[in-house]
Amino acid sequence: MNNQINRQWRLRQRPSGALQENDFAWHEEAVPEPGPGQVLVRNLYLSLDPANRGWINDVPTYRAPVPVDGVMAGFAIGQVVAAEREGFAPGDMVEGDGGWQDYALYDAGASLRRLPADDDPLARISVLGVTGKTAYWGLKDIGEPQAGETVVVSAAAGAVGSLAGQIARIHGCRAVGLAGSDDKCRWITDELGFDAAINYKSENVMAALKQH
Repeated sequence: MNNQINRQWRLRQRPSGALQENDFAWHEEAVPEPGPGQVLVRNLYLSLDPANRGWINDVPTYRAPVPVDGVMAGFAIGQVVAAEREGFAPGDMVEGDGGWQDYALYDAGASLRRLPADDDPLARISVLGVTGKTAYWGLKDIGEPQAGETVVVSAAAGAVGSLAGQIARIHGCRAVGLAGSDDKCRWITDELGFDAAINYKSENVMAALKQH
């Protein structure tokens, strides 16, 4: 692997306000060789999520902040290239915190999950991934929707909101979504099955909520 290059995006500095291009730095280095207990994975799919923004603040959340000059963190699906860890073999499809890079080296204690051979990686990183789980557990366990209730979803055309509205409908609720354009409003009602949509940029939101 030493003759191959691992391309990475690293955190160059803590951002202030909106992200800027110079908050990140491009870096290239040799692909590492796995040692005892380690697994080398070539990342194939990377999930870019709103939570990424919180991870680069110098404030611990459910995970430690990404260190300055560290590889930007991100959920990834990839294929095992080499493994020195029981339960993994070259060719296995896996999911884990692979980061913004071509190759991720997982230590012995790092969380890494082998996927079924017939798994759909695009579904695994979307509806069955971080955003899908956020929508499912957030609405089902925290919201506890009951049939006949009305569920209002902000950012309803987004990755989490679009799923949350559909889950609400499955539970027998009326789903009203807020989105930022007429096209997005048509999409969530015509294709996703929301009962109503509000364009928060062109409508009076409070009046529209009373209407719906």
